[in-house]
Amino acid sequence: MRTILIHLPAYREPELIPTIKSALSNAKFPDRIHFGICRQFNPEDQFDNVDEYRDDPRFKIYDMPYEEAKGLAYARAIINEKLLEDEDFLLQLDAHHRFTKNWDTTLIKWYDNLKKEGHNPLICGYLPYYNPFDDPKGRVKEPWWSSAASFYDHGTIFIRPTAFSTDWKKLKKPVPARFLSGHFCFGPNKWAKEIKHDPDIFFSGEELNLTVRSFTHGYDLFHPHRVVIWHATMREERSGKLVWDDQSRKGSRQWIDQQDSARAKIRQLLRVEDNGFDMSGYDLGTVRTLRDYEKYAGIHFKKKSFQKYTSENGVPPNPVIENEEEWENSFMFSFYHLVDVTVDKLSGKDYNFILVAFDDENGIGINNKYIEGSMLTEYLNNNKPIHYEEMFMTDKKPTKVVYWGHSEKRGWAEKYEEQLI
Repeated sequence: MRTILIHLPAYREPELIPTIKSALSNAKFPDRIHFGICRQFNPEDQFDNVDEYRDDPRFKIYDMPYEEAKGLAYARAIINEKLLEDEDFLLQLDAHHRFTKNWDTTLIKWYDNLKKEGHNPLICGYLPYYNPFDDPKGRVKEPWWSSAASFYDHGTIFIRPTAFSTDWKKLKKPVPARFLSGHFCFGPNKWAKEIKHDPDIFFSGEELNLTVRSFTHGYDLFHPHRVVIWHATMREERSGKLVWDDQSRKGSRQWIDQQDSARAKIRQLLRVEDNGFDMSGYDLGTVRTLRDYEKYAGIHFKKKSFQKYTSENGVPPNPVIENEEEWENSFMFSFYHLVDVTVDKLSGKDYNFILVAFDDENGIGINNKYIEGSMLTEYLNNNKPIHYEEMFMTDKKPTKVVYWGHSEKRGWAEKYEEQLI
């Protein structure tokens, strides 16, 4: 019977024990389920006490005082390098999950079928949501697709879950994917040993790093076409217990500095910059090129741009464009901005909506949104800033953002403009 190592990096994780119990109780063959746990613990918590499993030979546990934690990829590297042995498969997760019945045989069957078709598969992607405070009622009933929302200014991609662009109930097998997910990836032992986690990456950028390295090493990415596992996407159950919460309370900037350094290293991996990093052991593969990935996914890293087919969530590979000049000219502009409306910018108290608009150099609107509902109410009654990430695809770069309050009595009222770099 082929074995599976469940890879669990758990930082002060209140869902660790429920995750273990759900995995075992829903596996068709619990004896083949092994666990590699990097337990980054605060002894005062107790909710992640794993003493009941320490004598179980299926469990390999690496205990680390939470003060010694150095980020997600560091914990993942410990699991793959110290705890993964001769298991046939690795199931990379976080440590806040719920499982469907017979999830183990489902994943292995999908993997075997894709292998028979000639693929070197990784089954991965953003898992649908469950609510730890309302379980099982709060579980999403349909699988999710990972979409490219926009590029961040620092060069990585904002990847977010969305619905399948086609009727998922008609799908018969896993669907080709552009991105690997950090919180769910099922693949062979060889993948986990070959694509090592770069401990220089603290958190953000991990998924893009693993995606391009796995693809260029010859692995094929697929999203599940059915719900097989759920993931607690939000962080309410871990509020105040995350690694950056603990470091910030101590006045440490370690996680901020390490994030900046990791992003610079990822830009070097993507061949956008040369920042002097030694990439040995953590570089691209030689089976495929980075340009192969860009053409497959419809992404241009130097331009920070996507093709229209990608922005519309078309299933990869993207339509082939043989001519290099035509391919270079096929990209839209991926725009990202952190909207921040505060009372010192718009001071009125009688708005019925606030316009957030992005204009070109001639004042012509490119994209806009009307702020209403609870977000507006919190702003007017409690001075809570309107703070969110805006992203969209465009063929023209915005040069300014406009915040403009509207009142039923006064019409268009206070207005604030900010030039964009």
